[in-house]
Amino acid sequence: MIKCSYCGYEFNEKDTLKGCKTCPMTKVCNKYKCPNCGFHILKEPKIIKQLKKWVSKIGFKNKNR
Repeated sequence: MIKCSYCGYEFNEKDTLKGCKTCPMTKVCNKYKCPNCGFHILKEPKIIKQLKKWVSKIGFKNKNR
């Protein structure tokens, strides 16, 4: 789920495609468009997504405990 930082609306990545169909920059754009208010939100870099997935998969253990 993506949460719009402007209006607070939560939506899926697929919901953003509806508003971007007519845009010529769709394939190279690095933003999501909120379907509620139209605000553009920067996409999370792929490396960050991969790191989050990796950390959640292996689990993060605090060595101080």
